Amino acid sequence: MYRICFFLVLIGLLIGCEDTSVRPSPPSRTYERINTFTKDKMTDQYFWADEVKDKKIEADLDPLTYFANMKYEKDPWSRITKSQGFGEIADASGYENGFGYHLNFWEDKGYIIAEVNFVYDNSPAAKAGIKRGDLITRMDGKKITTENYTNLYYKSVLSIGLSEDEVSEPYKTIELTAQNFTINPILAYGVIDHEERKIGHIAYSSFVYRNTTSLLQLNNVFQKLKEEGIEELILDLRYNSGGYMLAVKRLCSLIAPESVVESEEILIHKRWNDVYQEKYADIPEQLEERFDKTVPADSRLNLSRLWVITGKETASASELLISALSPYMEVNVIGVPTVGKNMGGITFTPTESDLQGWNITLISLLYTNSRCESVRGGIQPKEYIPEPFPHRYELDDVNDPLLAATLALIPGKTPVALKSRSMSVEKYNRIIPEKASSVVIFEDHITSF
Repeated sequence: MYRICFFLVLIGLLIGCEDTSVRPSPPSRTYERINTFTKDKMTDQYFWADEVKDKKIEADLDPLTYFANMKYEKDPWSRITKSQGFGEIADASGYENGFGYHLNFWEDKGYIIAEVNFVYDNSPAAKAGIKRGDLITRMDGKKITTENYTNLYYKSVLSIGLSEDEVSEPYKTIELTAQNFTINPILAYGVIDHEERKIGHIAYSSFVYRNTTSLLQLNNVFQKLKEEGIEELILDLRYNSGGYMLAVKRLCSLIAPESVVESEEILIHKRWNDVYQEKYADIPEQLEERFDKTVPADSRLNLSRLWVITGKETASASELLISALSPYMEVNVIGVPTVGKNMGGITFTPTESDLQGWNITLISLLYTNSRCESVRGGIQPKEYIPEPFPHRYELDDVNDPLLAATLALIPGKTPVALKSRSMSVEKYNRIIPEKASSVVIFEDHITSF
């Protein structure tokens, strides 16, 4: 059985300095096996299978180039990857092999400042005392540039310098070694007493499906919020770029009105390529996703409205949740427009020993909510509020500007204007590394070859 997932992959971070050395040409047909695997999958469940079916297997092309040549020109999200070892960005599986921080990158005249958005518990960064709001201005003793900034994610051993602002010398140097650790996507949660109301708050970084344990974590948190008698919920998805459909269904079913969950109403409609659309014509579960009434009743909040904080990386599974809940309850979005990814994918993993490490994620379907509405083009916020630079408050601090604005809106007040920023952010360009994929993964790790 395979699973489906929507997520954002930062493979742009894998790009390093260009190697200009001369290398011998690889032996003929070196890549025949993996390129044959690619061709087989892209002419099967790929949404644009008809567009690529006549392309040939090119055994002499390296797999990344071959995949790029095969891919439909209007598909920005499908990808092929090979395990890189230390430093990989965590995906929705719930495991990371790296440092454990999430960063914003700000550029001025070719130099980079990295701003820490959050740090995962039990990660190397957390153990080293790195926290939200820290500014990384040096790497291995030198200024960070547009040529090397991705090393902040992908090196296995790193020395970073923390500064008070964009011009000061580092006040502290920290040595980091990448490690394997388990991700807890619930960055913060709790109850805020505000205007005589109990308001629940959850900051959620990724729709993780590690195993049933990762879904039980959500159950437990929602059970605690329900026991506290919360009347409203703020769901902070400002850094959440996607994940698994199973986690989306769980979260939607924990939030939505009880009657909607019990009657298992439609969350989304799915549209496959022509071959699979016909194949699935008599299999309703392949053409739609529904609320899950097996979610424990003692964890369901049974809310009539939801408040969602969004950011520049809010994408895919996060957008699906907002869109899927909107027909059944009032969903208020605060922040900036979301990315606008309206497609889902399948990850194919070969099992043969000579192909292990390769994974191909292919766009396989379009989705819309129960009213046939799409998130294409992004979801516009009710209240446009960009995140300040730099961060001065934790995600669960009521003084955080986005959280404070949302709290003001709940009783119908006008949010207080953001405080002036202490850094001259106007001269900086924010860099978001190339996103090769931002899709909900519906089916993961199909291993047949």
